[in-house]
Amino acid sequence: MAPMPAAGSDPRVDEILAIVARETKIERERLQLNARIDDLGIGSLDLTLVMFELESHFGIEFPLEPETARDASLTVGMLIDQVITILDQRANPPAGA
Repeated sequence: MAPMPAAGSDPRVDEILAIVARETKIERERLQLNARIDDLGIGSLDLTLVMFELESHFGIEFPLEPETARDASLTVGMLIDQVITILDQRANPPAGA
């Protein structure tokens, strides 16, 4: 897994956080990288809507891993890392792909 980006070091982090805040109606300041999605009160339906909005905004698709979306230990940082990893893979596809 790639190292987690620090907020502010990558403009995509701020875009992702803005989408999460807007879709969940949670204040942006509460969306710390180590904050667990479950602890923030983001239910599975809200998380699914966030993921749909992220896919639409960035033109990406999340891999079908339903366990990840329901994992109570999923953090904001892990979600950000997943989006950035998908974006980076799209920008730099593996050789032979």
